[in-house]
Amino acid sequence: MSLTAETKRSTPSPTLLILLILPLFGIFVALLMLALDTRAPQPTAPTFVPAPPRSLVNFAAPDFELPLLDGVSLVSPSDYAGRPLFINFWATWCAPCVRELPAFAEFVAQHAGDDNGPALLTVNLGEPAAVISSFLDEISIANLPVAMDINQVVKRDYGVQNLPTTFIIDGAGQIRYMKLGEMTSEDMEAYLDALAQADRQDQGA
Repeated sequence: MSLTAETKRSTPSPTLLILLILPLFGIFVALLMLALDTRAPQPTAPTFVPAPPRSLVNFAAPDFELPLLDGVSLVSPSDYAGRPLFINFWATWCAPCVRELPAFAEFVAQHAGDDNGPALLTVNLGEPAAVISSFLDEISIANLPVAMDINQVVKRDYGVQNLPTTFIIDGAGQIRYMKLGEMTSEDMEAYLDALAQADRQDQGA
């Protein structure tokens, strides 16, 4: 027998090599996929967004007691019993809040000294008195009643989610309307007219 013939018989056929390699390749792919799977980030628990609080419209306005900007005096919605009251939630970093401040200052000046007329109370959220005072001085807003909700507890009680938000409360302490977004002088007059009309209807009923 020649050496060439012996070599041919001892060399594995290509088909046999393929049959041997395929299982090994399959094992390699499986191990690779397993390794990649273990390195992949694990899915996190879903984030549940809490449902918005129920509207307070046509319910009694939650009462509270907050310090005014002077840091000494306290104010409460019950101080305005018998009068229409606008309660506005705002912050100095909120652009539409800032735009509506001149209208509020004008409203306060217009009704100053009228103990039975409509009133306005602004509630600043979480900012120090020094920051608020300095900001109001910069934009030349004076005589604006500002209560400080430092811990934002009143914000939670009123269900405020966006700024600015204004609640319109009638003389009986009931929230009749809620305005989301910037308030104008025309808006305030329209709300007062609506309150007056509703009051006349209640008296005529």
